Amino acid sequence: MAARSDLPAGRPAAKRVFFHVGAPKTGTTYLQNVLFQNRDALAANGVLYPYEDRGEPFRSMLDFRGVGWGGKRAGQYTGEWEAVARRARAWPGDVIISNELLGGSAPERIEAGLASVAPAEVHVVFTARDLARQLVSDWQEHIKHKHTVTLEAFVDDLIELGLDAPEPFGQLFWGMHDAAYVLEPWSRFVPVDRIHIVTVSHPGSPSDTLWNRFCAVTGLDPDAYDAEVRRANASMGVAETELVRRMNFEVQGMGSDVYDPLVRQLLAEEILGGRSAKLTLPTGRMDWVSQRSRQLIDAVARAGYQIEGDVEELMPRASDHVPHVSPTTQTDADLGDAAIRAATGLLRHSGRQRRRNLELQQQLLDAGAPAGAMTRARSKVVGWYWSLRHQAALRVKRR
Repeated sequence: MAARSDLPAGRPAAKRVFFHVGAPKTGTTYLQNVLFQNRDALAANGVLYPYEDRGEPFRSMLDFRGVGWGGKRAGQYTGEWEAVARRARAWPGDVIISNELLGGSAPERIEAGLASVAPAEVHVVFTARDLARQLVSDWQEHIKHKHTVTLEAFVDDLIELGLDAPEPFGQLFWGMHDAAYVLEPWSRFVPVDRIHIVTVSHPGSPSDTLWNRFCAVTGLDPDAYDAEVRRANASMGVAETELVRRMNFEVQGMGSDVYDPLVRQLLAEEILGGRSAKLTLPTGRMDWVSQRSRQLIDAVARAGYQIEGDVEELMPRASDHVPHVSPTTQTDADLGDAAIRAATGLLRHSGRQRRRNLELQQQLLDAGAPAGAMTRARSKVVGWYWSLRHQAALRVKRR
């Protein structure tokens, strides 16, 4: 770990707990993957990343906030946060807690959550990126969660209606990405000199910039850990995102237990990629976004939060958003390449699943399973396979 040079000589370092609370689409998944794969090395250096599996940050966040998600009721994950907090309390050194949706917590939940890790010197970390890129990225993320709103309608509503934009877009954008809005409730319980905004650099900066800045805030030595991880949440281009949006009209009845692994993870993040033109802010909206960004920069300056990076990086660069290609105006022909890749990728996936099903059937045979059990198992496997194939038959809605 880096030396705690901010403390007077001879004074023992207080135990610190860092809450990395957002924002989504600011490299949070990358940072979390680096922290998770370096858990042992971090612990050896006195720092705890208190999660035992990759799903625990999300589950404990829902419990911390006291909310449901994806149709699941609030309270389903009761006890998940306390398990994380208990490890944090028991650890003698620094602790890093991270989930990009923690920023949306209500004040009373923040107060209770911070109290659960006492005694500790609490710090809040918020990674922030310019609003133009955030608007476009957030729209794509909603498309990957089965929504069908167009990019133009999404941006127009957020600009014109703010937090009152149609659910869930208003609260999930301004309530998660506006640093001043998100951090104000946390500042009621954490001194502003312990609230840190880490800016995400503009395209073209060194790839390790975000990791170095995060380490500067948390006191980690960036060179002491393996920061090479597979980038998650891969961005799709115009054609790929529009293809998934139009597919979503056809799969509204698909359960999240099927949609998430098949569409959001496999199709959007692994098969399609971003071969087409990159997504950019709709034409005519840059002036408003620039003015709103300046207001945001002024607000965080007035609040006195600590800035790691350059606060001017929160100003969008118009050059990053030209030329603009509207996803909504894409023709079926424009989507053809992406559609072929989608169909081919899903077919290959279906083939792999079928081979695996046959292997499992053979294992049952080799194990000498009773005939009745074998018949029942085969029936379940075959039924599951055909159900998966049916769900995988995503069709592009003819426009």
